[in-house]
Amino acid sequence: MISGSKLFASTGKELLLLLRDRAGMILLFVMPAFLVIVITLVQDKVTTTTAEVLYVDNDGGPVALEIRKLLMRSEVLRLVAPPGGKELSAAGVRQLVSRGRYKFAVIIPTDLSERVESAVAELVDNTLFPKRDKGVIPERPRIIVFFDPTVQGSFRAALSVSLARVIKGIQAQLFVERTLIRLPEKMVSAMPTPMATFLPKEGLAARSLLPHLFDDFSLISVQEKFASEMGFIHRPSAVQQNVPAWAIFGIFFIVVPLAGSLIKERESGTLLRLRVMPVSYLTIISGKILAYALVSVVQFAFILAAGIYILPLFGLPAFDPGNRPLLFGIVLAGVIAAACGYGILLGTLGKTYEQVAVFGPVSIVIGAAIGGIMVPVYALPESIRSLCLFSPLYWGQSGFYDLLLRGGGIWMILPETMSLFAFCLLTIIGGVVISRYRG
Repeated sequence: MISGSKLFASTGKELLLLLRDRAGMILLFVMPAFLVIVITLVQDKVTTTTAEVLYVDNDGGPVALEIRKLLMRSEVLRLVAPPGGKELSAAGVRQLVSRGRYKFAVIIPTDLSERVESAVAELVDNTLFPKRDKGVIPERPRIIVFFDPTVQGSFRAALSVSLARVIKGIQAQLFVERTLIRLPEKMVSAMPTPMATFLPKEGLAARSLLPHLFDDFSLISVQEKFASEMGFIHRPSAVQQNVPAWAIFGIFFIVVPLAGSLIKERESGTLLRLRVMPVSYLTIISGKILAYALVSVVQFAFILAAGIYILPLFGLPAFDPGNRPLLFGIVLAGVIAAACGYGILLGTLGKTYEQVAVFGPVSIVIGAAIGGIMVPVYALPESIRSLCLFSPLYWGQSGFYDLLLRGGGIWMILPETMSLFAFCLLTIIGGVVISRYRG
């Protein structure tokens, strides 16, 4: 049995030891909050920023102007003209990109419009008026795109997809224009002469007959909706996702001082003197867990305050903790319990503080990497995606996401919280068993 007074005394002893290291306590509270602010700002910038593209138009024709106009409609691309307004060769553009002056560059060849219009006319004429000898198919003109090697794949894909979509749209416009121009001639040649006299002899104007083909118009709209239970909907912004995720990451770093305190007490003989006293080892461990759990609560409060009050100062929305504090506290308690249990296990297994100082942070970083905190789980390679189920950081993050983003209730967060408490129980039992085995 654990005596209440002995547990209180053990917890007070741990808190006094922690308060003596004021600099360490300040770092323990401030650094995780600072980490959340920086990561959220960086990720918000990465996910909402526009890519600057150097657009070099060596053609100046209608096709090149249409490509420029359609690319400028993109929300993720921003076209810039060559410096000084001068013409640049492919070698000059490549040099600017290779030096890091620009991340992307698009070069329109000199005769693009003429060659594209000629190719479209040839294809339409061969379709409407088939010839036995179709002649030599002209070589397709090439739009050159330069990428800085340091640019991530998502930005390269955004430019490539936007450019391909624009080219497809322009091709469709040119095909329709040319087809309407030659269509009356085809109809006249295919009908008897008396009927053909009533048909128009001149080509039809595509822009007047089909104006929507040349405008930013769509018959199908796309509406974004976020799936959630109980009618609670929170837009999955960088703030709502990063504050709980990186708060879990910061809480788990409590394992280093917690495990270190066990090792120091064992090395200095303090633990032996405590064991000689009429105090069970479980009481000593429980006191440590309660003390470091209180520290974790204060640490999380700092992070929560940073998300609510400091992030809006940088133009980001304030973190919304929801209106169900009890469920929020249950998930938080599970995370803190799992972190403390892991600290007890490391402190029991580790023989020196240096071992814990290296293994603890590295294991936490690995757990965060495979647990979806550093990289979303869906973006992980399929070969290691299933490993997230073994990460306590993933359980904690899923619990907060189920509560804050998906609007789930107690039954939705129950699997994650139970897994966290079970992990805490198993690690503490493992630590006690190993401690008794070592005597």
